[in-house]
Amino acid sequence: MTAAADPDLGTWFRAAAGPVDRGEDDVRTGLRRLGDADLIAPPGSGTAHAVALVERIAGECMSSAFATWAQRMAYEYLVRAAHPEDVLSDEIRRGSRVGATAMAPALRDLAGLEPVPVVARPSSDGGLVLDGPIRWASNLFDDAVVVLPVRLGPTGGARAVVRICTADTGVVRAPRPTLLALNGTGSTSVRLEEVRIPAEAVLSEDLPGFVGAIRPTFLLVQSAFCSGLATRSATSAVEAATGGAEPLAPDARAVAARASDVHDRLHTLAADPVAAAPADLLRLRLDAATTATDATRVESAAHGGAGYVAASDVARRLREGAFLPVQAPTEGHLRWELSRSQ
Repeated sequence: MTAAADPDLGTWFRAAAGPVDRGEDDVRTGLRRLGDADLIAPPGSGTAHAVALVERIAGECMSSAFATWAQRMAYEYLVRAAHPEDVLSDEIRRGSRVGATAMAPALRDLAGLEPVPVVARPSSDGGLVLDGPIRWASNLFDDAVVVLPVRLGPTGGARAVVRICTADTGVVRAPRPTLLALNGTGSTSVRLEEVRIPAEAVLSEDLPGFVGAIRPTFLLVQSAFCSGLATRSATSAVEAATGGAEPLAPDARAVAARASDVHDRLHTLAADPVAAAPADLLRLRLDAATTATDATRVESAAHGGAGYVAASDVARRLREGAFLPVQAPTEGHLRWELSRSQ
């Protein structure tokens, strides 16, 4: 089934948005719904499917779209492992188990910004022992599968990709803080204290190669949740820019045109992600995020006081948009990498 073939998808996530944003429910309910419909990663589906699904959900519930991105990426990591575990990856695909991505440090390491913070040392049974912080990740619910990069030794250049479980001994999750938005996403930090993993939990010992393979999907599906929010807010802004708000109509039309451009570029690149130039992926991700943030601001201005009510969808989208500049790769990271590519 495709996202477009499920007519109730938008209605369901629209109703879920408020409770999930406030933390009264969490994103696992939506992930199970998607898994039951085999929408997370249908057999044979690629990046284009993931982009269309996440973009559509983000127009109604950014929290759920963000969680779906993390779930799909966990699946991508597991099926690309040196020794794939079919049962585990199928649990993620079916939504019966939650997947989390903690791969942002790998992108920062490979960009030369800072080394991967988690250090691994060999264990006597052929596995690894992990120590260090996961400074931020989402979908960190009980028994979630978390994929992260590690350094093999405190000073060596060798790095690997591994999986752990939040239920593993030594995985210490910090209490979840109250966020400006997305409170039902299971987001927090983690400390790994002598976490032991078996050899089969090492997905790859080639971090640059692994990241190179997953990076197009990683950035494109992130761009999809930005695009979904941008399109929804821009449409709302155009509709609201009438009467006393009519002077805002040029701004609303301008941001709607930008959202349309982001959408078109997104789907063009998603049709053949392997062929996408790295700079084009980075530029799209940056443009998608800034367009979404601008669209939520114009939407809020066009709706006036009604949009300032905390429980309104307009206010929620404004808060969701404020998350995008700090979502890894952050706006600063993206601009830094783009400056080096010119």
